[in-house]
Amino acid sequence: MQNWVREFYAKQAEWSGAYWGDVQDWHRQKARWVRSVIGPPPRLVLELGAGGGQDAVALAEEGYTVVAVEQEPILAGHIRRLIKSHPKAQVQIVEADFYKVRLPEGKFGAVCYWDGFGLGSDNDQRALLRRIRRWLAPNGVALIDVFTPWHAAKSAGYGFKVGKATRRYSFDGEGCRWIDRWQSDESGEVVVQSLRCYSPADLKLLTEGTGLYLSGVKPGGMMDYESGKFYKNVPLEKAMWFVAILRPR
Repeated sequence: MQNWVREFYAKQAEWSGAYWGDVQDWHRQKARWVRSVIGPPPRLVLELGAGGGQDAVALAEEGYTVVAVEQEPILAGHIRRLIKSHPKAQVQIVEADFYKVRLPEGKFGAVCYWDGFGLGSDNDQRALLRRIRRWLAPNGVALIDVFTPWHAAKSAGYGFKVGKATRRYSFDGEGCRWIDRWQSDESGEVVVQSLRCYSPADLKLLTEGTGLYLSGVKPGGMMDYESGKFYKNVPLEKAMWFVAILRPR
């Protein structure tokens, strides 16, 4: 993956503080929704880009065995600390780049990727979807957060404070990419993330030849940047993201 990715996530974690802390109620609510889609345990679940590990632990508390892949050492360290405080949660950490890591094929009942799909080019996304297909069991399901172009375009120009940094959005209309710029309030250092956005129709085209198909979507929430309010339940055409439910062909 691109060289900027590790630096961006390391700085985002350091400046925002968003990845630290314990499992919260909303992580557990999300885990219960995942269970409603993938079916009850026992199942082996793979989480890509596990961040601080809260989602992985919440799923493990539901009774699943979770393999959490996270390449950033400071985030993997937090996952290890979290596991120690939740000793009944069956979570295995793999500290690696999920574009390169070797994992058992055909063994996972579910693959989850939250809040990060769209790094790199369309070809990069297709390559990842092919990997996910190989990891999935025949009756498995992939759940992937996908950011929408309509919300990304609407967010352009807005900025706000997050922890020890200022975050500002812009939108590349030609490339259909959401640009997420962070600047440290202390050092002035800047890191930038670029994510390709997709509509469900775009995603259906992207999955062609990957061995997966889009079987459904669950709209995510919406941020109203004028009022500073977040709305949890909105229709797809207003949503900031959707969860793509992908199954093997």
